[in-house]
Amino acid sequence: MVVTRLVLAAGRSLSRSPSAPQRAVPDRGVLQPTERKRELITYWLYRAAERVINAVPRGLVMPAAAAVGNLAYDLAGSKQRLIHQNLAHPMGLDADDRRVKAAARRAFRNYAKYLVDMMRIGELTEAQGAELVGLDNVELLKQARAEGKGVLLCTVHVGGMDLIGPAMRVHGEALHVVADDTTYGRLYDHMAAARARQGIFLIGWRNLRGLFRALREEANMVLFCDGGYRAGDVPVEFCGEATTFPLGPATLAAKTGAPMMPVACRRVVGDRFVARGLPLVHCASTEPAEIQRATQAVAHSLAGVIAEDPGQWYMFRPVWPQTDADRAQARAALAAARRGDDWTKITA
Repeated sequence: MVVTRLVLAAGRSLSRSPSAPQRAVPDRGVLQPTERKRELITYWLYRAAERVINAVPRGLVMPAAAAVGNLAYDLAGSKQRLIHQNLAHPMGLDADDRRVKAAARRAFRNYAKYLVDMMRIGELTEAQGAELVGLDNVELLKQARAEGKGVLLCTVHVGGMDLIGPAMRVHGEALHVVADDTTYGRLYDHMAAARARQGIFLIGWRNLRGLFRALREEANMVLFCDGGYRAGDVPVEFCGEATTFPLGPATLAAKTGAPMMPVACRRVVGDRFVARGLPLVHCASTEPAEIQRATQAVAHSLAGVIAEDPGQWYMFRPVWPQTDADRAQARAALAAARRGDDWTKITA
């Protein structure tokens, strides 16, 4: 159970959590009131696991990580049902189908492997990073960067998006990743420092000034779009069902002129990764219709990324509405957007 909590806690530390309490920057010698005992214990457990994992060859660690992922799935309890429901959408199957359950188990295994890779990321050499991740069409990124506005790399929790960073160093590129900096403060700071050594720089999701500054400096900014349904966000059809995508990516694109580039980074044979960009999406204004059009285009591309191999999608929160009222609201807003009406004013 300790390992399971460790895996999930580390994942939450890089996922947006709008309701999370704000934290103060911790004094390294004193446990601050906002740093809960659980967070401190998680930090030291993570550091201990990190030391062990970095002392063992990657080829030996990955089978062990897969075994831990299997165990985590077996002990997931009610979380199993949630993940089955998520995966049922891209697979077009019932949540109780054995193929969905098999994909869910693979998702746990892949997430455990991803966590191991993130524990090792700070020690990767440039040559190791280039060997670990292949970039299929880096020319598309260069095309996007030629616009001189920065690039919004829109993605979902598939494979290992952060691991693109070490490979991009070979091309003289860096990544900025929007992340939740409101919980697990000491762990967040440690993981941020490890990523920074690979040219991956974390920006707190509420740091709007930092986001705009990075784009003015023509940054490559990673935005995760599969955070789940929230009333008021942009209505989209995702894997055949109405939900919402965050308002932020298209709004940033409209206000800065930065193109959105959906990105997939998939684990392949040999526990390597292959990353590729998908067609660019531009957003011309902050008008609701244009925001929804651009966001839907991104959602369509990312749905295809998940559908290619659902067992690599490790999303452990609900992505689609969970109540009849929310489902009705999501469908009504999407229908309004398709009619050309102002979806921001629609109530079910």
